[in-house]
Amino acid sequence: MPSVLSTKCLTESQKNLILQAGWSLVHYNAIQTKKTANLDYLKNAYFENAIITSQKTVSVVKELNIQMQNVFCVGEKTANLLREFNSNILEIAAYSEDLANVILSKYAHLQFDFFCGKSRNDVLPNKLNQNEVEFKEHHLYETKSNPKKFNSPFDAILFFSPSGVKSYFATNTYQGERLICIGKTTASTAKVFSKKVEIASKTSIESLIVKLVKF
Repeated sequence: MPSVLSTKCLTESQKNLILQAGWSLVHYNAIQTKKTANLDYLKNAYFENAIITSQKTVSVVKELNIQMQNVFCVGEKTANLLREFNSNILEIAAYSEDLANVILSKYAHLQFDFFCGKSRNDVLPNKLNQNEVEFKEHHLYETKSNPKKFNSPFDAILFFSPSGVKSYFATNTYQGERLICIGKTTASTAKVFSKKVEIASKTSIESLIVKLVKF
């Protein structure tokens, strides 16, 4: 029976998709997140144009009761969470780079508030800065490594973020596994450790699992 390691704890339904396909599964959280201190200035605050690139950001936004008129976001899952708010979701992109390009082509005249973690991807803010689009960053959470050593190799490893890749390889070496990544940003980090990297067709956990079991 082939074995797979998930660097993110999965739901029961996600685990069953893997187990029913004939794989054995080990899963753990390679990274942990913690809400940033001193966010009182954001409680019940209102923002006209918000950029949100992760589902974790949405949970903190909800906790702080941040009000947003227009939202520009990355990922359908993130968009679905944002639909719980009374916000107008103007743009949804698969990747941060795609969202940056949309903003530059259609909304460069606007001012934005970018809600993210301290370890956010540099692509979007760099592009906005280079093209003189006005925005302010709000760091809502910190990401910390949760390294764990595995003594036996797996047939495949599932990665969900660049931080997760770094956390795993901080204590483990590449031993010929298939490295399956949720998106191209995560894949670019994985390629530092191996050229044997695959990318899910969509940036979702379910798509990642489909990539695994269709092999």
